[in-house]
Order: sequence, then structure tokens, then C-alpha cells
Amino acid sequence: MRLRRLRAGAEAMEILNLKLYLENRCIIAENERLRERASALRRENLALLQNLSKTAAVPEAGAGAA
Repeated sequence: MRLRRLRAGAEAMEILNLKLYLENRCIIAENERLRERASALRRENLALLQNLSKTAAVPEAGAGAA
């Protein structure tokens, strides 16, 4: 009787462990996707800032010549 309960408890722990492992893998995968998206947004932001700097610099040069 005691051995049966121990086995049932061990099986329940294995199932719980598997569920937690799978949940952890999903979290890791989502984290990687978010990291890639953040990196892409950062590159886009830097490109937009460079474009803005170039655009802002052009009128100043034209205003100084006038």
C-alpha cells in the first residue's frame, strides 16, 4: 500500500516536472522572439534617428547660406 502511494507520488512529480519543463521552454522561446523584436526595433529607431539628423541638418545649412 505504501509503495503504491510512493509510486503515485513519483508519477505525479514526473508529470508536474514535465509540465514545468515545457512551460519553461515556451517562456525561453518567447523571450528569444521578444529579444529579436527588440533588436529589430532598436535598429529601426537608430536608422530613423540618423534620418532625422540628416533632415534636420539640411535646413540649417540652407538657412546659413541665405
